[in-house]
Amino acid sequence: MRLPQCLFLILLFIVLFGSCQTANTADTAIGDSTVLTAVKLELVTNQIDNPVQLVMAPDTTNRLFISDLNGKVWILKNGQIQPQPFIDISSKLEQKDTTPRIKAMFGMAFHPDYAQNKKFYICYNAPAKDTSDICTIVIAEFTASKNNADMGDLSTGKTILEIEGHSVAKDACQIAFGPDGYLYISVGDNDTPLAERQGQHLNSLLGKLLRIDVNKTPYAIPPDNPFIGVKNVRPEIWAYGFRRLWRFTYDAPTNQLLGADVGQEMQEEIDIVQKGGNYGWPVKEGDTLAVKNTTDDTTQFINPINAYSHKDGICIIGGSVYHGKNMPALAGQYVFADYNGSLFALLKNADGKWDRHPLKINNPPTDPFIIFSCDTDQKNEIYLLGVINAKAGFKGAIYKLTAG
Repeated sequence: MRLPQCLFLILLFIVLFGSCQTANTADTAIGDSTVLTAVKLELVTNQIDNPVQLVMAPDTTNRLFISDLNGKVWILKNGQIQPQPFIDISSKLEQKDTTPRIKAMFGMAFHPDYAQNKKFYICYNAPAKDTSDICTIVIAEFTASKNNADMGDLSTGKTILEIEGHSVAKDACQIAFGPDGYLYISVGDNDTPLAERQGQHLNSLLGKLLRIDVNKTPYAIPPDNPFIGVKNVRPEIWAYGFRRLWRFTYDAPTNQLLGADVGQEMQEEIDIVQKGGNYGWPVKEGDTLAVKNTTDDTTQFINPINAYSHKDGICIIGGSVYHGKNMPALAGQYVFADYNGSLFALLKNADGKWDRHPLKINNPPTDPFIIFSCDTDQKNEIYLLGVINAKAGFKGAIYKLTAG
């Protein structure tokens, strides 16, 4: 039996952001500064049901590729959504259980040499091999058509990496290539009792940021990964101790990798992710110890550059450092969102502390806007992806941020 649209999306939100605390989406987050920068929302499209990621084309065509959780990647070209999807992998998603928490695609990334090899990668939930699990996270490689730049070839798909876990349906997050040419993969932790969580277990890929070389079959370990040769440690791990990095980004001017880690009951956090770094989960959440009598060496935990409680937001949505031209007041600031529709920016002050301040939306949607992702285009302008919770039901929406 098919789920009604409203129920379908409610379940989707619960699972995708199951850690997020319930809050009134009309509430305004206060932040730790009284400085207010105003922005406006410019509607780009409302034709995609569940837009979860936007990535730029790796060429000069100015196309934007938008991933829909339902398994399709759409192209926005010249301000219009193209009539046919770039690729439709819905047939590869989990089929036995069609509830939205299981049947989902999380995003894509283009190979750095896409102009020559036409390769791109998708992260999605596939059927489980182990019947005790719900499904399997898959990182798969595909090739675009040589004759049509707007079409990917589904038949070229091949699996690069598979990950299973007790709550793997909620674990997938993001894939992206770094400036070093390697593929970074953020994987969430088990949403299970504390003893089963894997963030501090280096023999598990859950609760980690991974780094692999996809130029070998199926992949290789980059020679400078931090845990190569360490007994009982997965060499794919770049950093660990995360609950769920829901969006990370590499800021080339500062040579920093910034990630937003979704909290559970206490705090949301933003981290500068370092090679081999331990960010504390599940012992630590934000800048607070969640486990009081731990035997772990907490002195090794790296503190976030900023954290906020659920008085200020309910689920962090990572963004990027702004290097565009349309909003000069935000130049050099890390702009990010919260699931409840709030926007923030971080600015490093003279003392080296990262101050957070809310952004005021001068023309908010009439109905609550639930934000899934915060991405950038070729000109480093910022887009917000999510759904509008209207009386008639949920509707996907993508907005471009402009100066207020």
